[in-house]
Amino acid sequence: MNQETQYIGEHLLPGLLGHIFVILSFTAILFSTYSYYRHTKDNNTSGSSLSWNTLGRIGFGVHSLSILGLIGMLFYVMINQYYEYAYVYEHVSNELPMRYIFSAFWEGQEGSFLLWMFWHIILGFILIKTAGKWESSTLLFLGLAQLIINSMILGIHVGFGDSLFKFGSNPTLLLRNVVDAEIFQTADYLASIEGSGLNPLLQNYWMTIHPPTLFLGFASVTIPFCFAAAGLYTKQYKEWLAPCLKWSLFSAGILGIGILMGGAWAYEALTFGGYWAWDPVENMSLVPWLIMVAGVHANLIARSTGRAIKSTFIYYALSFVLILYSTYLTRSGVLGDTSVHAFTEMGLEPQLIFLVLFFLVLSTVLYFLRQKDIPVIKKEESIYSREFWMFVGALVLLFSGLIIAFSTSLPVFNSIMTYFDPNFTGKVIQDPIPHYNKFQIWIALLIACLSSEAIFMRYKTEEWSSNQLKKFATRILTYVLIASGLYAVMILKYDMREWRYSILAISALFSIVANGAYLIERIKFNPKLAGSVMGHAGFSIMVIGILISGLNESVITTNPFAMKGIIKDEDLAASVMLIKEEPFYVNGYWITYEGDTIVDKTRTFDIKFIKEDSTGVTQDSFHVYPNAMFSNDLTKIAAFNPGTNRRFTQDIFTRLTSLPKSQIDIKFAKEQEDTLKYIPYEVNIGDTLFTKEHYGIVEYVTFDPQHEDFLEHESDIGIGVGIRFSNIDKSEQETIEPALGLNENLLYQYAEKIDPLGLKVRLGDTTFDNFFTEEDELAYESYKVSKGEQFSYKDYNITLEGFNKNIVHNNYTPEPDDITVQTKLIVSKSDGSKTDTLEPLYIIRGNRPFSIKDYQIESGLHIRLNHIDPINELFEIQVAMDNRTDEAFVVEVADRIPRSDIINFEAKVFPGINLFWLGSCTMLLGFFVAYWHRYTTKNA
Repeated sequence: MNQETQYIGEHLLPGLLGHIFVILSFTAILFSTYSYYRHTKDNNTSGSSLSWNTLGRIGFGVHSLSILGLIGMLFYVMINQYYEYAYVYEHVSNELPMRYIFSAFWEGQEGSFLLWMFWHIILGFILIKTAGKWESSTLLFLGLAQLIINSMILGIHVGFGDSLFKFGSNPTLLLRNVVDAEIFQTADYLASIEGSGLNPLLQNYWMTIHPPTLFLGFASVTIPFCFAAAGLYTKQYKEWLAPCLKWSLFSAGILGIGILMGGAWAYEALTFGGYWAWDPVENMSLVPWLIMVAGVHANLIARSTGRAIKSTFIYYALSFVLILYSTYLTRSGVLGDTSVHAFTEMGLEPQLIFLVLFFLVLSTVLYFLRQKDIPVIKKEESIYSREFWMFVGALVLLFSGLIIAFSTSLPVFNSIMTYFDPNFTGKVIQDPIPHYNKFQIWIALLIACLSSEAIFMRYKTEEWSSNQLKKFATRILTYVLIASGLYAVMILKYDMREWRYSILAISALFSIVANGAYLIERIKFNPKLAGSVMGHAGFSIMVIGILISGLNESVITTNPFAMKGIIKDEDLAASVMLIKEEPFYVNGYWITYEGDTIVDKTRTFDIKFIKEDSTGVTQDSFHVYPNAMFSNDLTKIAAFNPGTNRRFTQDIFTRLTSLPKSQIDIKFAKEQEDTLKYIPYEVNIGDTLFTKEHYGIVEYVTFDPQHEDFLEHESDIGIGVGIRFSNIDKSEQETIEPALGLNENLLYQYAEKIDPLGLKVRLGDTTFDNFFTEEDELAYESYKVSKGEQFSYKDYNITLEGFNKNIVHNNYTPEPDDITVQTKLIVSKSDGSKTDTLEPLYIIRGNRPFSIKDYQIESGLHIRLNHIDPINELFEIQVAMDNRTDEAFVVEVADRIPRSDIINFEAKVFPGINLFWLGSCTMLLGFFVAYWHRYTTKNA
């Protein structure tokens, strides 16, 4: 690249400002963190130090303004499509709808880091406003996290010997400074490039709201860790528990919502057929949430009894470190072969590892430095106390998270082993669903039972009397019997008879019954106290929804006998092939592929279902609309999105499993088109043409073609020919209208395909020449007439009726100084059979006259207003006619064409899936109800 090239059209100021914001934000948060450290240190040693606290706030404010300025700058260049910036080029395109600019912003790693820092800023200001004496110590640890994350966008290269180390990836870099390409030798290279655009899978409204919610969850996990670390650092071992609990309840709720939104996006946009697939990235957002929930319960124990303070710190620290570890897994590229969600490698692996290790080491050192001083109640908890069973439940959640984290980390272990032994061939989990379910079934069972048992117990209870034991046992037995009865009713409709699933279902029902009874008996429907009940019962409802929908999932589109040899063997169990407009009967449903439409980059398919009983009576009818999304360059199908018919009791989930290759890959379709052998036929209206297996009758000609491509292309003029094709026995007939269109002096063919007959038909170029004459070949005749005068041209009578005051013409764009005259000419056949109005223009622009003709396409009549004699009030009209002495059509036919009106289609039923969504939402709402209770109740 020539550094002296003066590039045309570049907007350099936003990038310069953005780079200043990057540097300023890093130095400001470094200054703020140091200031808060000094204030915290001085408070611990020599009392108040208000000045350092003020400086910390100033530094945090400057950092916040810098990050917000950088975010605003990026949005500005993305909205304005400044492709000179690499980040814009990689994530935006001209066709990207404005509603997906947010999705494009956080599609890239730099944008997602900025989103993370944005939420840290918001939460940091809330801490400054509400934390009181905890401000400096919590902002110290929040600042450390923000500082390291901020380093991820620095984009500084530092040399160590012969090596060059990269600190961060700067989102303000110019494309020509990132990509070495010959195009940048040209000063106006911007005129030749367009952005790559947003991944089609992310062009979904869930991806506008899911990432910011999930990153708010990630950021919120930092705050309980900050309180825990601040409590140990300042040696206030109990005081931090109360303010931290509110934050942890909020964090568990918002992170859970973010994960649930991801499940909703997967269910709606991905085709694996569900809301959870144990994908590694999914797992590594779930694990910190499980540990955070364990931390909430440990915090409740510590707040109420003074026990489990160490455990609470460990849970909060581990949850935060696991968030950082999940960041490493998803951004380092190590999961590139095992996850559909992972980012590609960006060269930030050392920084990401440092981020994880720094806080892991910091937490470990802080714990071991203070663990001897943390107050501990030496007497063991009683098994009759609530804290004992809550502690066991927290351990179960920890165990669940560690199992998932270990299995998900196998690619990392493999990378480490390969580093030391290049010949090492590690294994990853090939079938994740059975692997994880094998363990998590028992985790869910224990959680359901423990959550139901513990709510009826009291904190600090030493021992029960025989009467209490009897009452408790009677209560538990009663709830078990009720749950068993409900289970017996459920299995009449749903299959859950396998012994492991039976135990889990009964346990979940037991939890729902027990928590319902507790809501009625103990807290009297008090909404402020209902948080734990909603959380526990919601979890159990979710488990029931998982069992019903997972175990009773059934496939509608399975007919291996009929499909054998038609579709791939691996698809036989779940897919059928549908032919357009031909109903197919399978498992009680008539399924019809009725058609498809293309809007922007999305091709949506209309599939109709009709359900009949054994007597043929229609019981149900509905449509589903799965779609295929083209890549941003429109060269191939990038993704299939499902279409779902949602009911109260079940969902019918459908997806396309494949399309003909010519419909998936545009390049292949063009190659296939090039191999077709078209045979030309010269015909007139009423003629019949014969192919090897079919014949066609030419029925009409139209100068207003209705071919969809012609209409979309908005051609200036066109011609279409209606031809009715049939096979020899007339069992298949179809009328088509191939067309030709002229657009800006370029001639386009609009072919028609008849899939049932295997024909493709187009009009030959010479057809256009037979009907339309080029301008320089027209033989114009001149006539001088006055207003109201009539003249004859061939078998037409033409009258100058008058003039138009409101001038409108498709080919005329007025300019301020134009002098324009538009005549109104009435054209009629000599026999009076047809009348039309033509309105040519005469224009004087800058003392230069010129005319714009009008054209009667059906007759081929061209009329110009060529000159005006203002003294004698005469108007020179020029008239010419297309040479249509040979009105033959050249029809070109290719036969034995592969069908393109077929789809491979899958439909399955998810019964009871709404119980999963209901239970999940209820569980997460429980965290916010508990938070509301703690927030509104003094000393709660």
